[in-house]
Amino acid sequence: MKKTSHIWFVAVLFIVVTLACGTLPTVSPTLDVKDVVATQLAATLTALAPSAPDLATAAPPEAAPTLPPLPQPLRVAYVKSGNVWLWTEGVGAMQLTASGGIQDVRISDDGQVAAYVRESIPFRPEILAINSDGSGERILVSSADFLATYSGSPSDAPSGIGVFHMGWRPGSHMLYYNTRLLYEGPGLVVHDDLRMVNADTLEKVTIFNPGEGGVFYFSPNGAQLALVTPTSISLADAEGSNLRRNVLTFASVITYSEYLYYPNPVWAADSSALRVAIPPADPMLVPLNPTGLWYIPIDGSPAVFSGNIQTNSFAWPDTAISPDLSRVGYAVPVGVPTDNLRELHLANADATGDTVYISGESAEFIGWLPNSTQFVFVVRGGTHVGSVGGGYTTLSTDPFLMRAITWVDSTHFLYLWNNSGTWELRYNLLGGVGSTLLDTGQIWGYDYSN
Repeated sequence: MKKTSHIWFVAVLFIVVTLACGTLPTVSPTLDVKDVVATQLAATLTALAPSAPDLATAAPPEAAPTLPPLPQPLRVAYVKSGNVWLWTEGVGAMQLTASGGIQDVRISDDGQVAAYVRESIPFRPEILAINSDGSGERILVSSADFLATYSGSPSDAPSGIGVFHMGWRPGSHMLYYNTRLLYEGPGLVVHDDLRMVNADTLEKVTIFNPGEGGVFYFSPNGAQLALVTPTSISLADAEGSNLRRNVLTFASVITYSEYLYYPNPVWAADSSALRVAIPPADPMLVPLNPTGLWYIPIDGSPAVFSGNIQTNSFAWPDTAISPDLSRVGYAVPVGVPTDNLRELHLANADATGDTVYISGESAEFIGWLPNSTQFVFVVRGGTHVGSVGGGYTTLSTDPFLMRAITWVDSTHFLYLWNNSGTWELRYNLLGGVGSTLLDTGQIWGYDYSN
């Protein structure tokens, strides 16, 4: 399933970080953002050596050249100031909606249709779609349609019903979604259903009723989906047939909040199998139980246990598994807890061949690149792209400046950049200099197709 970026904030503390391969330099609290964009993205370290890498020796570029085009035109749909915008490579940015109140957006694989959630009236969200040229805005799921899915007691009726998760079936204009109950005040109640609406014909289908479905993960070919709940993973054909219930069951993970944890399985590129990492049920238990690694065949037979890894408390392993299912990456706390030191580990998918890649304060494994040989990691003072068995490239020496990194392919990436309090949507070539500015302003999330 195509990944979509969402927004989160990272606390900024500028200190020297001691790494397994050396020492990152002290970060100045008064960085010039323009210089950071042009210079820090160009700082490439070619090997993890015993000596300390000197990030300060990278010469600034004389100019920021235009990046080479992607193999296919890139389209990025994003929410800016409550409306949907679309940036097209070679064309630029175009505003698609003007009604406001938009919270989330997804663009179809072919880049022709953007679907979005709009809540113009509190607790009355709806899903709409619009063509990439700005024409044909239509309601896919109205607020009345959402309310009609409630079948409980009128005395317990929620303030509204909305979207918990939505995404396009690969290679189609069929939008799948799960619903949640909306209340005035805290609380998150998910239906674990599954519904579909065709953005071209407006046909609506209930695939699984509440309690029978789950958060969905499409196979790359769009023919299969994994249905995830807080205690199980099931498989089904995309239309809901051939249900293979509970191929993996596990204890619900305590989050010590209203949020229920849903694991994040990863499909093989040929849609033949999945892998998933399941964290321990209680992340506060001392000593902490390990995270289990599982292999899931698609024939309906039970999942196969692969091995264990030992991660940090509350470090959900959503990004541990590489896209080709061959590796895992994760952080392990070491030393005195108050020092917050962690090692970044790389291992095979069965937990064998475990090695320490790097260590440092607040080290965190962010996720794999599509090539499964490189990955993003953070240590206090920087965001970097590491290579299995090799060195790393520094994206930013201030992790607060860069967020929502999404890889279009193994060389191009999109991200949000904090330019003196204003968020800029940009994309860049890994190891290249400069970056392309897509748009700037109150940008709250984005999705892409290419």
